[in-house]
Amino acid sequence: MGADSFLYKECFIQLMLIRKAKKEDIESIHKLDIESTKYHKKFDTDFYTISEKWWKIKKNSQLKAIKSPTNFVLVAELDEKVVGYIWGYTETIIKNKIGKIQELIVTSKQRGKGIGKELIKKMLDFFEDRKCVISEIEVFVENLPTIQVYEKVGFRKREYKMQLKLNKTKKFRPFF
Repeated sequence: MGADSFLYKECFIQLMLIRKAKKEDIESIHKLDIESTKYHKKFDTDFYTISEKWWKIKKNSQLKAIKSPTNFVLVAELDEKVVGYIWGYTETIIKNKIGKIQELIVTSKQRGKGIGKELIKKMLDFFEDRKCVISEIEVFVENLPTIQVYEKVGFRKREYKMQLKLNKTKKFRPFF
């Protein structure tokens, strides 16, 4: 090697775009939803048995959320492909505004790269702009990777929502 030569390591940086969701994103969001449902089946097989009728209802509610002034739906893109999304909304309880995160999904191929964390931060900005006092999310206790992401941005465990199956023969399927 000559004096002007040097060794370098190749580096490839993917630029992530986080933007407000559009109705054209609904199919990409739906694919993320299906992937998420398969992931969550390991936590609760009864709960995550979902009918086609439910998927249609969910898509319609997501489309309404995209258009709603009290809801905020963001997508994360890499190479013009949706790889994550977050859906949040505000509600008022006894004169206090609360920012609720309805859903956060990052495709399994892109988890652990900070996409979820960035989506959460943008959602928290939305809540702060709307003068929310707190933000809340429900997460399965067994879903440790997701809990860790929320803790990294400042969420803390505050209370547990518990269930007891009373009828052992009937499956609990709230999503018909």
